[in-house]
Amino acid sequence: MAAFNAGDPFGPDAIFLLGDTLDPADQHSLAWLRDLITGSRIPVYPIIGNHEGCGGTSDEDFHLALGLPAHGHYVVRVQGLPFLMLATPGQDSLAPGSEGYRWLASILEELREEEAVFCCAHLSLLLHPCVQGHRNDGMQVLWSADSLLNLLASHPNVRAWIAGHKNIPSKVIHRGILHLLSPQLIQAPCGFRELRLSRQGMESVLHPICNKQVALLSKKAYGSSYPERHGQQDDRDFSWGWT
Repeated sequence: MAAFNAGDPFGPDAIFLLGDTLDPADQHSLAWLRDLITGSRIPVYPIIGNHEGCGGTSDEDFHLALGLPAHGHYVVRVQGLPFLMLATPGQDSLAPGSEGYRWLASILEELREEEAVFCCAHLSLLLHPCVQGHRNDGMQVLWSADSLLNLLASHPNVRAWIAGHKNIPSKVIHRGILHLLSPQLIQAPCGFRELRLSRQGMESVLHPICNKQVALLSKKAYGSSYPERHGQQDDRDFSWGWT
């Protein structure tokens, strides 16, 4: 879950749910999430993760239940800044030649004159520190990452790729683009990242969510490696600019 603040000191301008919000998605949980989104005084923008489909709910059912396009990709603007919401529940979601890849390439071309463009997805394009080596489960990075990195590099106004999936906050800067990993809600330590955005840069502040029962189960599951799941402080709270 990531909350974005583009200048309002009294609260976020929008909330972005970067997937794995439901585990799994079914008729009851989708109705709950839909009511939560429609009842929020702050705009909430969801995308699907890999966990939503674990119970047999199709990607299309998830998207249509939340009023999204059947393919799950859409664009929103926060304080005038465009965010590309990319459905990446599986490794082939944005493979070259796919509907998703063509959609992304087309939208990036349409937005070429924008000062800053941000991509939000569930899966990443780079191996973040939290999933390198034995921590890499083989799912984190899209198989089409090289093609997507080249596509993004051809659009100098793309500032960040903001992903979910793993809940260890981290960041990697590659070819001038910030690749940012945000916490999730279905595993501890839970939290959300607040991004204070301007047209010249961003500031990140990580906010933990304390759920003692979930944290206890997570500590038992991860043992001595549990503290590593909080990530490095520099990956949690930082300032970054692109001018």
